[in-house]
Amino acid sequence: MSHITTYRTEIRLDNALPVGASVESNPGYEILRQAVEACAAELGLEVSPFIRDYYNRAIQCDFALWGPSVPRGVGIKVSRATGAVEFVYDDYGGYDRIVKQICETVVQNYQSIAVARALESLNYTVEYTEDAHPIEGRTVTVKGVL
Repeated sequence: MSHITTYRTEIRLDNALPVGASVESNPGYEILRQAVEACAAELGLEVSPFIRDYYNRAIQCDFALWGPSVPRGVGIKVSRATGAVEFVYDDYGGYDRIVKQICETVVQNYQSIAVARALESLNYTVEYTEDAHPIEGRTVTVKGVL
């Protein structure tokens, strides 16, 4: 049985939409790509343009992450109408814990990269500090130094 589920984020790539440009031209799209690639490297996953449902049908996405821990994958779709970013996956089969971890890691990476880019645009030198915690996960601190 297949059950495609979506998880909405607060990430919006809508800056380019009012002027008729594509979401791919939004600087946030590149940041999202970097966040996905960082998540893949951190969790040992592969990046692709689609996920699979229970019946092995491909579902196109802007980005997708998959691997042994999540064989059907977790997709990231960006709405061309609103710029809203959402995660999609087939939740049949008990992959909820790893899917949640992937979603949270991508969002945290996106936020960290976006803050760093903003600080760099203001001529700050950016320093990252990452601390791992066995229960609470990880904490990433982004510091700008003038």
